[in-house]
Amino acid sequence: MQGQNRMGIDRMLSFGFSEQLRLLQASDFKSVFDGALYKVHQSGFMLLAVPRTSPETNQSLDHARIGLVIAKRKIRRAHERNRVKRLARESFRLHQAELPALDIVLMAKADAQTLSNEVLQQELNLAWRQLTKRFQKNQVIDQSARKSDSKIQKNPATSIDLKKDDSSNTQTSSVTTSSVNLE
Repeated sequence: MQGQNRMGIDRMLSFGFSEQLRLLQASDFKSVFDGALYKVHQSGFMLLAVPRTSPETNQSLDHARIGLVIAKRKIRRAHERNRVKRLARESFRLHQAELPALDIVLMAKADAQTLSNEVLQQELNLAWRQLTKRFQKNQVIDQSARKSDSKIQKNPATSIDLKKDDSSNTQTSSVTTSSVNLE
């Protein structure tokens, strides 16, 4: 079944915005706010994101979810808040197939109410691309770090010894190195 995810939804043809694609519980939002690994800033909003994993198996899940934080303090008028939410949901809905498995929180800034729909859509499109690029870059770094960690023996490569000489109030340092077997 090519093009289908684990839920059986065809990601290439389905552009819905079901409950499975939204952050609904306060604990979901809290996990993103507390552990945001990815941040994308634009003039009208900021995206925070964490990799989406299953709590039971600690494995990455296959689709992104989004939560919207549009504060009345930032955007006073209800129709402006609704416009920003509508455009953000629509943009996410259209780009969901391209996004990695992340929990994303979109936080509106005060400038969002002054942006036209076209500019806001362009900023959202750019933000999705930046978020995907940062996630992919981090995945490559994580994979290369795991490979290099498996090659290095458990012996420490370098130790630094800092000693303070009380009589002259000066610090001396010595560095010792040991050989590391990189096979």
